[in-house]
Amino acid sequence: MPIPSPSRRLLAALALNALLAATAHGEETYAYATISEQRARDIAWSAGLVHIEVIIRAGDRWEIAGRTAEDDEMSLDIDIKNGRILD
Repeated sequence: MPIPSPSRRLLAALALNALLAATAHGEETYAYATISEQRARDIAWSAGLVHIEVIIRAGDRWEIAGRTAEDDEMSLDIDIKNGRILD
């Protein structure tokens, strides 16, 4: 097996470094997303929704629309970082 030349070792090290940096950047980007869709549903149900018609993730919030037990329309925005219902 031939010994890699210094330039090939340098190229391999740079490629590995770029891969590790991209992985770390991805972890930072999504590290704040702590509230799952199911948890957002649970929060919406506890706030009075009994039927969820729409739930979408929009940036740093869950947007939820549905109906109450009295069949009134209701919509909520829930902070994806901490589960707080936003105004």
